[in-house]
Amino acid sequence: MMKRFFRPPDAALFVLALLLGACSTTRGIDEQIRFDPADKTIIYRDQWVQRTPPEVHVRPVSAAPDGLRALFLPFRVSQQISNPNAVGYGVARTVWQTWLSMQIFPSLEFSGDDTPYRRDRAVELGRQRGADMVVGGFVTYLYAGGTAGASQLALQVEAHDVRSGQMIWSMSQSGIIPASQTNDYFLFATKTRLPSDPLHAIAQVIAGDMGKEIQDWVSGATPLTRMQEVDKNVRDVLLPSRDPVPAPRSGQKGGEDAGTGYTPAPSGAF
Repeated sequence: MMKRFFRPPDAALFVLALLLGACSTTRGIDEQIRFDPADKTIIYRDQWVQRTPPEVHVRPVSAAPDGLRALFLPFRVSQQISNPNAVGYGVARTVWQTWLSMQIFPSLEFSGDDTPYRRDRAVELGRQRGADMVVGGFVTYLYAGGTAGASQLALQVEAHDVRSGQMIWSMSQSGIIPASQTNDYFLFATKTRLPSDPLHAIAQVIAGDMGKEIQDWVSGATPLTRMQEVDKNVRDVLLPSRDPVPAPRSGQKGGEDAGTGYTPAPSGAF
């Protein structure tokens, strides 16, 4: 009986396909392989959002009340760009929709007909709409690289208790989708694909990270979703942390690191 052996190029491609199949199942990276007998094998990989964890500047020290009603305002763009109001509206709506899908608040209204977020008007708007908490923020940096170049977005999100007017949340985060890249090897080449709207993709990911912080406050600590676990594993493999992230300070009284107290409004106050 004649035995059939792989030729060296065939064996290399077979092993490569197995390895890529394992990566796609363990790391969740969307990959596509195009075989062309007349050309080199090309492996397409979807680019992902690179970012650091949210920087939380102010957070509540007491638990959230039940039935919290939140009003979400359009973001204010602090960068000099054309048509900033439309950009702030679009980014804020993406964050709002992401938080809706996460079901962070029992009630979360988007006030699209209001002017961009201003700290001196946010609480009054919340009172007019009968909200318990008002959320707004700033687009502090934005660069749109399209479907070929790098795109970057930085946000600062703030939340105020309507009854007291006190800021109870303040956090910032930035993310970047690198430009499309091609790596050429002997037997194959890899190419990264960018989403059709990179800024929207970055806003969604940042909204998920920030929303998890508030979600843990409203509903208690919750485990990561499957997609959050996959994303964390990919980042740990591709971008290992050089220095450990310091643990949050706890048990301190006084000082700017002690957090902000939050006293729920009495029932029927709004």
